[in-house]
Amino acid sequence: MEVQSKIRIKDIAERAGVSVGTVDRVIHGRNNVSKLALEKVQKVLDEINYVPNHYASALASNKVHKFVAILPMHEEDSYWARVEKGLFDGLSRFTDFKISFNIFHYDPFNDDTFKSECENLIATKPDAVIVGPIFNHNIMTAFTNKLDEEEIPFALLDSNWPEFNARTYYGQDSLNSGKFAGRVMAMAAGGSPKQIAIFKVLGEGRVASRQQMDREVGFRDYMKEHCPECEIKEVPLYAYDKKGMQEILKKFFTDHPDLRFALTFNSSIHIIAEFLHNEMPDHEHVTLLGYDAVDANVECIKNGSAEFLIAQHPHAQGLNCFRSMFNSCVLHIQQKRDHYMSIELLVQENIDFYKD
Repeated sequence: MEVQSKIRIKDIAERAGVSVGTVDRVIHGRNNVSKLALEKVQKVLDEINYVPNHYASALASNKVHKFVAILPMHEEDSYWARVEKGLFDGLSRFTDFKISFNIFHYDPFNDDTFKSECENLIATKPDAVIVGPIFNHNIMTAFTNKLDEEEIPFALLDSNWPEFNARTYYGQDSLNSGKFAGRVMAMAAGGSPKQIAIFKVLGEGRVASRQQMDREVGFRDYMKEHCPECEIKEVPLYAYDKKGMQEILKKFFTDHPDLRFALTFNSSIHIIAEFLHNEMPDHEHVTLLGYDAVDANVECIKNGSAEFLIAQHPHAQGLNCFRSMFNSCVLHIQQKRDHYMSIELLVQENIDFYKD
């Protein structure tokens, strides 16, 4: 088979009857190209089946690409800590390029910290932004509108907002994740649970993310359709009142001695499991389901104080989201908008084999 010789931009320009600069602008999607010139160049590109070398082209530009992210504050062993590590591991894949990367952190229960950090972020004039969204729709709308006005591309992590002009999204399909949780709990109860408790960690009177809210919606939809007689008990726990959490849990389980099933829609199920294990060891066993394979949750699965975890690969979310934005903003390769992570059920028998 004959190997075709390398075709230079100069060759394309000669065949199209335009300047080298015009060909370069067409190949790299830049402006200031007339319709006629664009048609001429595109005709030649089609004839030669031209495939641009995005990687070499981006390297040759020698530009410093400024990436930033805004994420919730988090503890060392947490869902968001693993997302953040994934982002930095994504950065490490592209050491051939000049890329700076900075992360801004906000309090997920304090809207003002998100707004102020967004202002600080935009002031750095980034080339790409990765957003771990806050719950407040109005504030997210104002922020993403500002990014659009400044023509700054952005990605969403964890919580999907289809109405925003994001380049890409990485996270679970939250509604289906909640429905899946409902199916698991119903099966664990033999198909007809009488009561299930939802423990909700709140700050400023609400949960930390839209993802948690959507999971609850999916869960309630499933229960309404398949277990309409089940009574759902909602138990608020306050993020900044650790002592108060213990008091609320003690009162709830004392008042509901017959309750056998409970869940959370974030990574806090270990709080309930550890309370029952340590503070009320004589209480009848409660089947618990939570999210995320953080160390504290994994330990509860292993010691039997919790039964189920739904995992969503936070490290992979961060790594792949960074890579997708690199492909989009540096290599100028169009990316798929929505990337839904797998919804995986972890139990004692398989948790040692879970790999993020």
